[in-house]
Amino acid sequence: MKKNYSFRNLINDIHLWIGVPSALVLVIMCMSGTLYVFQREITQWADHDRFYLQIPEGKTTLSADSLKLLVENQMKGKVTTIQIPQESDQAWTFTVVHQEDKGLRTKEKPTKTDPTEKSSKKNKEGKPEKKVADKEKAKSYLINPYSGLIQGDAKTPSVGFFAKVLQLHRWLLIENKDIGGAITGTACILMLFLQITGFILWLPAKLSSWKKWHAWEIGFKIKMDASWRRINFDLHKSLGFYAFLFVTIMATTGPYFAFKWYKEGTQALLDAKPFAKENTVLSEIQDRESLALNRIISHTYTIYPYAGNVRINLPKDEKGSYAVQKYQEGFFACSGIDRVILDQYSGAILELKPYADLSFGQKVIFSAKAIHTGEIFGTFTKLLYFLACLIATSLPITGVLIWLRKGKKEKKKPVTASATHPLQTSMGKNL
Repeated sequence: MKKNYSFRNLINDIHLWIGVPSALVLVIMCMSGTLYVFQREITQWADHDRFYLQIPEGKTTLSADSLKLLVENQMKGKVTTIQIPQESDQAWTFTVVHQEDKGLRTKEKPTKTDPTEKSSKKNKEGKPEKKVADKEKAKSYLINPYSGLIQGDAKTPSVGFFAKVLQLHRWLLIENKDIGGAITGTACILMLFLQITGFILWLPAKLSSWKKWHAWEIGFKIKMDASWRRINFDLHKSLGFYAFLFVTIMATTGPYFAFKWYKEGTQALLDAKPFAKENTVLSEIQDRESLALNRIISHTYTIYPYAGNVRINLPKDEKGSYAVQKYQEGFFACSGIDRVILDQYSGAILELKPYADLSFGQKVIFSAKAIHTGEIFGTFTKLLYFLACLIATSLPITGVLIWLRKGKKEKKKPVTASATHPLQTSMGKNL
């Protein structure tokens, strides 16, 4: 143990021991996260002809029921979800389960007379075959609501590209998602420790100096007329502080999507249980046909009278109900989702869940993805997250460069001069 080994030395060593080994994974995650922030805007720009349309003069949209029937006839399947965008010059999205895929839902399970029959079907590797989920067989199409023209598959080339970016961000493109998720989830937790230790090192070393502006000033500035080593040090120190809040939020919410224990623990801490599945709320069967989709849409706009995106999950059977979600888009718009479940025969409200009525814990839990990606308060927070993610990508790089420089310097001679900033005490003064 070195003489005069202080608490600050310990924090510096923890920052170093965590930062250097995790640098590569953190760079990959932050870089992919930076790319993904504006994925929707980039996708709609790159495939503009599919997502946008010319509004015919004097024309209104066709009825939702007519469009549903048209899509089902052309695509030979059953529409399960309809998404109506906030802007009138954007295509509607219809999700369809094709007839050949519907057989997977209705196929009867074999009678289990033999306990060994459960795993009798095996793949080429000798492992039991996994049941293919319905959602993997569903396809989404972009529809012109004024003409009924199918403008193409919603999975455009740019959508496919960002799907790969997301896989890189969440699982590092590792085929086994449990392993990939464990690595990235752990990296997020390590990033959280880096944030805490980095902030402690950023603070003036002596409490007696906290009253002096000079002790704080150096933590905000980048000395551009200095050597590249000093500039690199200032970039790591100052930019790390400016991005501290947003990177900490990202690091805190990241493991929520990677670890079940973290997700359940967060829900328990915030006293926010997840909603029950919407398809468990059933309609009261009546001797008449379901309400027209236009009636359901109109009823939704009466309940939530604001311009926004609408997503309608259609009833799966005669007992099912309409599960509708609505949310806003805009520069400062809150992305919180308002929900309502409607009886498919009468349109009666079976369950009403306005976002504004949720507790703080529920808002955090049900907006976890939006909080992590920066969508929570529209384009404004996405811009802040983009800049923060860009800075976060640079931090492991500048940090490793500081470490490499420190190692070279320690081999030459020990540092005897006093540092002008607390971080320089442990990382080297003459940068």
